[in-house]
Amino acid sequence: MSAEESGMRAGREGAVRCQEALERLSEFLDSELDEVDGDRIRVHLADCEGCLSEYDVEDHIKKLVKRSCKELAPPELHLRIASRLILLRGELP
Repeated sequence: MSAEESGMRAGREGAVRCQEALERLSEFLDSELDEVDGDRIRVHLADCEGCLSEYDVEDHIKKLVKRSCKELAPPELHLRIASRLILLRGELP
């Protein structure tokens, strides 16, 4: 089945088009969709190579960022930010 055919399967009850699948990909990856919507996206990804490829890229980026963001900011930076926020609050009308 071509990506176009897969993306246009509107005749099936609850079928997802490519646009919806791609728009909700982040929610899907973060497990923020309810079970029904998650299953709809999952079925679409199983049938659509183009969207599955996008899923793979997004999933890889999320995992890469997660691995790369384990370093904590130094305590001095926390103090500088807190001090600056206090100063900025004092400047507000």
